[in-house]
Amino acid sequence: MKKILLVEDNAIILDNVSEILELEGYQTITAKDGIEGLSLAKSEKPDLILSDIDMPLMNGYEMLNEIRNDVAIQKTPIIFLSVKNHGQELVHGLQFGADAYICKPFDLTELLETVEAHLNK
Repeated sequence: MKKILLVEDNAIILDNVSEILELEGYQTITAKDGIEGLSLAKSEKPDLILSDIDMPLMNGYEMLNEIRNDVAIQKTPIIFLSVKNHGQELVHGLQFGADAYICKPFDLTELLETVEAHLNK
């Protein structure tokens, strides 16, 4: 069973996406901010990380930077989920090292297809 770390400060989105992923057969681990997400990424070594960008304590970019600098987890695919949906932000996220970028609100099919594509690389 593939393990996905979901990092999201909005409790409703966190619960809904986690439930969707579990119904699709994934094991999910959740974190409410980037610091908790980074800690779980290091200890749990997920197969993929889904992360919001704007979060308290440590944002998605800061967490991504820390992950990419940690040899043990640096190759973990990271998909950003964000309400920042203008082209410049998307390009910035990908240039910063994210593997994909999904804009909120997102289509369930898009989310699942993107997750599956990056787990099968």
